[in-house]
Amino acid sequence: MRKSVHLRVTHPNPPFRALSLACLALILTCCREGPSQTESPAPAETKAAGFEAIISGAYEGKISGTGVLILLPKAGFEHQGYFFVADAQGIRAHGLTFVLPRGIAPGKHTLESPAPFDIGTAPSVRVDRDMGDSVLSSQLNTSGFLHLIAFPHSENQLSGSDVRGSFEFETEDLRGRRISVSGRFSFTVK
Repeated sequence: MRKSVHLRVTHPNPPFRALSLACLALILTCCREGPSQTESPAPAETKAAGFEAIISGAYEGKISGTGVLILLPKAGFEHQGYFFVADAQGIRAHGLTFVLPRGIAPGKHTLESPAPFDIGTAPSVRVDRDMGDSVLSSQLNTSGFLHLIAFPHSENQLSGSDVRGSFEFETEDLRGRRISVSGRFSFTVK
């Protein structure tokens, strides 16, 4: 049985809500990763806009903005580490986050809905929707693909690397409603 986490952060002040969500994400990451001997790397932002997607089905929306690549070297159940490729940071109406294994290379990859202990061992994706007082994450029964055209060859030299790809997949929310997503990203890591 696959499980998803539904977090509800309520506060009428949007900056406080954004800060609360950022703190909650940091707490969840630290709990998942365990103690680290090295300082966590800052997110690698992009030099140019380049993340677009169309969402349809249970809800509809568009994503357009910058892309971000983040390496979490000690994340995962067995601290194997993984990459995040996402559309942007912070509060936004809709968001996409791909979780990719450390050893991933360019090519066509099947997207999965991993069990909680398997996150980061196979390519997966999460669709987020800001509900004003909460964020809904949909990532159940995912089927589809991520076609990576360009991805860094070395995790030690992310700066200046091109990240390009396209994707098309379906997933479900907690109620079993289907959500279809297609799009592309193309950006250079700072």
